[in-house]
Amino acid sequence: MMHDLSRLRTAPGGTLLQRMLPPRPDQARWPHVAGYGLAGAAGAFALSAGLLTVGARVMARLPLVPRESLRGRRDVTVRAVHPERVHLDDSATTRRDGLLALRQSGGTVHVRLGAVDGRPTPTTVSRPLLAADTAEPLRVDRATTNGFFWAGTPRTAHGLDTEEVEISSPVGPMPAWRVRPDESAGSAAGQADTWAILVHGHGSARGEALRIIPLLHRLGLTSLAITYRNDVGAPASADRMHHLGSAEWEDAEAAIDYAVDHGAKRLVLVGWSMGGGIVLRTSVRSAHRDRIAALVLDSPAVDWQDILVYHATALRAPAPMRRLALWMMTSRIGARMVRLHEPLALDEMTPDHYGRHLRHRTLLFHALDDATVPPAPSRHLAALRPDLIEFEPFEGASHTREWNRDPARYERLLADFLGDVLDLREEAAALEVPVRDPATPALAGSIGLRL
Repeated sequence: MMHDLSRLRTAPGGTLLQRMLPPRPDQARWPHVAGYGLAGAAGAFALSAGLLTVGARVMARLPLVPRESLRGRRDVTVRAVHPERVHLDDSATTRRDGLLALRQSGGTVHVRLGAVDGRPTPTTVSRPLLAADTAEPLRVDRATTNGFFWAGTPRTAHGLDTEEVEISSPVGPMPAWRVRPDESAGSAAGQADTWAILVHGHGSARGEALRIIPLLHRLGLTSLAITYRNDVGAPASADRMHHLGSAEWEDAEAAIDYAVDHGAKRLVLVGWSMGGGIVLRTSVRSAHRDRIAALVLDSPAVDWQDILVYHATALRAPAPMRRLALWMMTSRIGARMVRLHEPLALDEMTPDHYGRHLRHRTLLFHALDDATVPPAPSRHLAALRPDLIEFEPFEGASHTREWNRDPARYERLLADFLGDVLDLREEAAALEVPVRDPATPALAGSIGLRL
């Protein structure tokens, strides 16, 4: 039979071939599908951008928001208490070499422990009980470590006359401890006009200085352990946020003003962690630079960008989020997103910046196991200025715990450095270190509070 090809060409409503083929809705509706796809992609992009922004904002705010509650976090477990030793659950903190102090019930219990001396079980460590600073005994329960080792004030911990003074800073009066030398108590003569300004770290307190105040007192220096904005008991900044030293250096400068007004001729600036960064920033910006004889830095925050990237990387935050968080902290528009009243001068808080501007002799301790402030920027700064900086790394120590790891070595290095800088070599050489025996019995009126 012959096919009528003309019918294939002339069928109404399209060709017969077209009518015989099944419909193709994907082709028929492709503009709609494309529209939905673009809308979905835009929504996904907006969602991703929103999550990125939220994550970056959280990351940027974490180091800025004061978190005093972390001081009381219970981080070790007491398994057994004997008259001369304590058994603790094995952990990175409890097995670390060196001294350890424990608190319970907010400080109604405070004990000082020696280095690990045994393993009673595969999951516990034993430490000798050196001294108890409170009448209430340690009990089997969770406990909080006190990295300051000593508790209370210079008076309750060491028996040193301590004055509570106020320093007028740009944001209000800041409480501080002033400890004057006393020749009758063994202080070197003629050094009372050399003041040590002691600056604690982020989320810490002026009690951090208790570990070195006895040595400073014996060398004859006047100690001024300060607080700064947003500390407990101190005024808050306008935005109630830490500025990582970018603004807090003004409070250290106010402490220097106070010292000079009260007879200081020479200054030694001492800082732990963020306090070390504050000291560095103060040393290059202070109106009293000529009075500064030396700096002592303990695990200092030399490079905040490095610190922030280090912690963000540990949290597996993507690189765009890290960059956005840094932008929020350092730009005027971004600062508003994290509720800062002004951007942070992080570009002025780097090893390269300090290396160019530093002009004071510096003793720099840094714990090589520091998981809070990595030691690499300290090494970098020391390498940039070997003419000024003595770098002393401590194996096996955690953040700002170099003294706890080896008090005798720490104090010998500190005494010799100050003896050289301040021309007190004989006095420094005569010191028996540690000046205050970690196992000394508690004094009358001793307390377990971390202040």
